[in-house]
Amino acid sequence: MDDNSHILIITTGLTGMLHASFELVSRLEKAGYRVTYACPHDVRERVEAQGFTYLQLPPVNFNPAPKTPAYRYKWQRAAYRIFNFRRQQKTAIQQLGMDEFSATLRQVKPDKILMDMELHEHIITAVSMGFPVTLLSQWFSVWEREGLPPLWSDLMPDECDDVKKNWQKERTKRRWRSWKQRLLSAFTDRRSVLRAYAKIVHFPLQELVSYQWPEPFGYRTLPVWSMTHWALEFPHEPRPDVRYIGGMVYVQRKDIRTKNIVNQQLTNIFNQKKQSGYRLVYCSISTMKKGDSTFVQHIIEAVSGRQDWILIVGMGGQSMKDFEMSIPSNVHIFDWIPQLKVLQHADCSINHGGIHTINECIYFRVPMLVYSGEQHDQNGCAARVAYHGIGIRGNKNEDDKNMIQQHIERVLTDASFKLKMDRIRMRQK
Repeated sequence: MDDNSHILIITTGLTGMLHASFELVSRLEKAGYRVTYACPHDVRERVEAQGFTYLQLPPVNFNPAPKTPAYRYKWQRAAYRIFNFRRQQKTAIQQLGMDEFSATLRQVKPDKILMDMELHEHIITAVSMGFPVTLLSQWFSVWEREGLPPLWSDLMPDECDDVKKNWQKERTKRRWRSWKQRLLSAFTDRRSVLRAYAKIVHFPLQELVSYQWPEPFGYRTLPVWSMTHWALEFPHEPRPDVRYIGGMVYVQRKDIRTKNIVNQQLTNIFNQKKQSGYRLVYCSISTMKKGDSTFVQHIIEAVSGRQDWILIVGMGGQSMKDFEMSIPSNVHIFDWIPQLKVLQHADCSINHGGIHTINECIYFRVPMLVYSGEQHDQNGCAARVAYHGIGIRGNKNEDDKNMIQQHIERVLTDASFKLKMDRIRMRQK
């Protein structure tokens, strides 16, 4: 591909992927490529704030199945779906809205497309039209490989007696769930509709990997760029068409959501840290599940007993209404916070195991105390942090304030965490 080639990057627009892809766009532009950023969600303001060219795509219809006419009895609705499933499926395909996307591709004519691997409708359409597509992944390996535990599990290689059995168990669960959805919807669920659409546009069906995470399926041979560090992976032989391009951290990111008063408050905290020599602990809460408010209170209690520590808690837009305690003077809680700005001053990061936060901690050499949020790949990410010794994996269901305080103390004083982070940054495949 020539240096002046036009690259189209398409993502879901979800915050983590959005921020990571900014660094990828920046690197490609510095290499001389012409890059256009496209998204089915409206993130124009956030993309253009970085100075990148933006193209708005039509929204994705994640539930294209047509409505079933109202009937008095459930069996009547089920019978209608069964006897009309082909017509229902055809309508669902039309409601995917890919005609407009196809027209956009014909107009833009990119030389290469980098596509978020969760955008299945767009992947199928672009590949069937003959465009060269490389999938963008924000995860470690999601494919079954010898000796590699599933990414969604909390197992480490030396803790797993039979890795193959774990994969088979998970596939069985996904297969059962998939067939249940198909039968209940009379084959108008998203997976069935996408497969029918792929067949219509002559997408090679053998490329689709069934019962793969993330659902509804994966891709067998399409090239993949994983925005993770190979050196942070578990030992295994990777797929030959998967390239680990390293954690993407766009340090120049312009945050348009943070209020000026928050920036001033943070500046005051950083100045206090510098003048006092206190250690700064940063706790990021991107998602809150039932019972997590008690866990956050334990973190606050653990820090409140150490006046030589300062705690900043970023709630990620989550509500504080479940808190039942007064906030100590060395604890500062914010609804929304510019994470990169805080990590530049932090001595310890307490997080839920999100891969983008982990990549940013590695970039700024901030050792971690990870309490997995137990969603998606967070278990696997937490296990890798512990396996490679760049932080500690805690247990939010068991660790009380005393144990949390001990973990923080170790993260702040054990120099090996930062040394191992440096090795990861230096080694990329």
